[in-house]
Amino acid sequence: MRLLELYTTVQGEGPNVGKPTTFVRFAGCNMRCPGWPCDTPYSIEPSIWRHEFEEVSSEGIAERVASLNPKHVCLTGGEPLLQNKQELFTLVEHLLDAEYTIDVFTNGSIPFINHLPLGDPALTIVMDWKLEGSGEANHFLANRSMNRKLLTEVDAVKFVVKDEADLMEGRSWMQTWGQTAHRVYFSPAWDLIEPAQIVGFIDKYNLDAWLNLQTHKYIWEPTARRI
Repeated sequence: MRLLELYTTVQGEGPNVGKPTTFVRFAGCNMRCPGWPCDTPYSIEPSIWRHEFEEVSSEGIAERVASLNPKHVCLTGGEPLLQNKQELFTLVEHLLDAEYTIDVFTNGSIPFINHLPLGDPALTIVMDWKLEGSGEANHFLANRSMNRKLLTEVDAVKFVVKDEADLMEGRSWMQTWGQTAHRVYFSPAWDLIEPAQIVGFIDKYNLDAWLNLQTHKYIWEPTARRI
């Protein structure tokens, strides 16, 4: 697998925000989100990550994780499901067997089945559902729709929004889906919309949704790495 970074910090967003976490960041992504600058351009731009990543097996990553203190791991990228599916599956199984809890942050474009051992309550999937504002709303829609239906009560869908149109689109998706097992989050695209506007929108339409803030960007510089 293409390992880009492995370090400890606290989880900055999602259901496990604030939890001491070992981040395992993989290189490569199949989306570009032209609607706003990517949070981690070094993980999606081949001209950058090709000079930084190292090939590491699932066993090698598990050993590095075990040498650190947190018992919570975040697998992220880029897009983590672009990695070798057997290696990724083995890594997640090994961590679960060792009684780690795991977050997987994914855009949902690649089928979860055969990549992740689904159904374990210690595994949380946070799926970034792309809206029109991202520029990626119509890409991989069939796979994204299929994957969302597999999410359970420990998982979440995250809408990153930059304006009122994105907020309305997120609401429309919630209406289309009806009652869901998973949580729904609205998250502001950095510097493009105020969190208060999202809170007001959730309140106005009485949405069964949560506000998601990337707290690491408030604690440290927004563009800082390995924090």
